[in-house]
Amino acid sequence: MEFADLVHPAAERFEGNKVASCHRSSKSKTSEYGGGEVHSVAEQLDLPIDTVGVARTGPNIHWRPVARYGRSALLQRFVREPLVHFLVAGAVLFVFATLFERFTNADAKANRIQVSAPEIQRLQEVWIRQWGRPPDSRQMENLINDYVRDEILYREALASGLDKDDTIIRRRLVEKMEFLSQELASATPSDKDLQEYFQRNRETFRIPAQIAFTHIYFSTSKRGSATEDDARRALARLSSHGSSPAQLSSLGDPFMLQNEYPLQTQQQVKELFGEEFAGQLFRLEPGASAWVGPLRSGYGFHLVRMLQKLPSRVPELAEVQSEVSTDFRNQRLQATSETFYAQLRKKYQVDVDKAGLAAAEAQRASAPSNSGTRDATVPDVD
Repeated sequence: MEFADLVHPAAERFEGNKVASCHRSSKSKTSEYGGGEVHSVAEQLDLPIDTVGVARTGPNIHWRPVARYGRSALLQRFVREPLVHFLVAGAVLFVFATLFERFTNADAKANRIQVSAPEIQRLQEVWIRQWGRPPDSRQMENLINDYVRDEILYREALASGLDKDDTIIRRRLVEKMEFLSQELASATPSDKDLQEYFQRNRETFRIPAQIAFTHIYFSTSKRGSATEDDARRALARLSSHGSSPAQLSSLGDPFMLQNEYPLQTQQQVKELFGEEFAGQLFRLEPGASAWVGPLRSGYGFHLVRMLQKLPSRVPELAEVQSEVSTDFRNQRLQATSETFYAQLRKKYQVDVDKAGLAAAEAQRASAPSNSGTRDATVPDVD
């Protein structure tokens, strides 16, 4: 209900009373009998006169301005009301109190270290893995004290900004993000997955040719320029007369490594004797059990007798299932990591300082080149 609706009936009653009063005055008469005023019975009894008609036919009063004035007056009265002032002040105090409590509680939580039950269990498990038995009460107390000490130092380091611009911490966080992405691909592959992967990459798991051999060593540091000739004379003796194992050791010089090797790949032989020796050895025909040589290595010269040679072949899955599983997991982890990074990369805009990049290129071009290649040779060692 609006304020004008309340004021309008009251104003009607007020105007009706005024008209009724004027009407009673006009109705007064002077009595012909005694000279006094004669009033009607209603006037004498001072009964309320029906003023509906008078009000209806009375002056035409416009109440809308009165309503506007009443609404404004009510608003001013509402603003000056002490109860309103009290409520507003209470609301402001409540807001300030809430904010203050929030900030003080945040500070209190920041300075509070809670050693939870899962953390205690973790500390106990670490101790059991290290020592093989549960810690006693004093040891458990020391573990908790060490944990609290580490936590305090860790929080203070973060508050001091010691984690900023630190290469080791940066690298560790990057590794954690990579581990997080790789957890998505950590599921065990099925047999079908391994079989399909093996069929697509059969050549990757090809077993290279292998040779088992024995050799007689001739040192260039001891024999000098006559080393190769000595080796040839020993070969002629072996071919014509043969020798017992005891005599073989007297034909050559002591060797710092083995005199007989089980099955070795060409890469393994290369790592031991050098590329030239490995190439000559693997060019020998299978079944050649006679002594051959001399073959040159980084150590000197060798007479070699091949004991066994296995050709290169592609194995069955059962033979290399462990390697296939490892390779499959690594490839899936790499693919998942790249996909994860590609999704993150879309969120960032990268701006490279082209002037700085050009300066780095100019500095590289003007720097002297000292990255010469060196021949990997094995020293002559007796």
